[in-house]
Amino acid sequence: MHPTLLKFHGLELHSYGLLLAIAFLLGIQVFLLRARARGLPEDAMQSLSLVLLVFAIVGGRALFVLTHWSDYAADPLGIVRLWEGGLMLYGGYLAAISAGIVYLKRRGLPIWRVGDAAAPSMALGVGLGRIGCYLNGCCFGLPTTLPWGVQFPEASGASYVFPGVALHPSQIYQSGAALLLFVLLLALDRKRRFDGWLFWSYIAFDAGVRFVIDFTRYYDATSSIGAMGGLSFNVNQILSAGLILLSIVMLTILSRRSATPAAPVEAERAAGSPSDPAATA
Repeated sequence: MHPTLLKFHGLELHSYGLLLAIAFLLGIQVFLLRARARGLPEDAMQSLSLVLLVFAIVGGRALFVLTHWSDYAADPLGIVRLWEGGLMLYGGYLAAISAGIVYLKRRGLPIWRVGDAAAPSMALGVGLGRIGCYLNGCCFGLPTTLPWGVQFPEASGASYVFPGVALHPSQIYQSGAALLLFVLLLALDRKRRFDGWLFWSYIAFDAGVRFVIDFTRYYDATSSIGAMGGLSFNVNQILSAGLILLSIVMLTILSRRSATPAAPVEAERAAGSPSDPAATA
């Protein structure tokens, strides 16, 4: 664990903040390249990138603070200390995707085509961001006897909860899975099907991976919603299950819509008016 990578004249370079910045910068560059290849206007995509960046951070932080308010009640300034860690992925997803949809609708741009361009970047961001979690010592796993179990330093939160015990490197599990998913999405995109299929496939795959890996991750009691068959379930797993079902529904709807030939008038209107609501589906 290396939460601070460098100290220089009172200034500190934090591993979590650095990896988060790298994740966003690389993710945006990949997104812009893919958006250009799909014929999407670059100026609008650059503006969209900024919107997604801001809302992903604000949403992720807001949900974390709300679910850990007792940690910030006595220290409200801790809310803005992002370099200490504390972003919830699904909070960032919800805020960024909602803001992105509003922006694209206002610009009259095809929402799901943009989503397909962005999907690999989302996986890349998670893959790099979770490395930052590992170096920071947050989002740690449950005790394990497996040979690759990790024992965190005494000063870490993991050691405070599980002193002297080897833990699942849950951050690395999710990082590795997300980076593999990044490569898989690029390969799947070689044969494009219909707008939205890559985006919703990513959401389904990512949620499925998260659901499984969360069985190895530690959560405080406030995140638990009960147990079944000897397994304990948390709020994020319920959200993951919901996202899998939503993805299946959306893939079915978009697939059927793409297979239905447009009427001549509708086709002519879609071709001549990019701001037509039908063109933004």
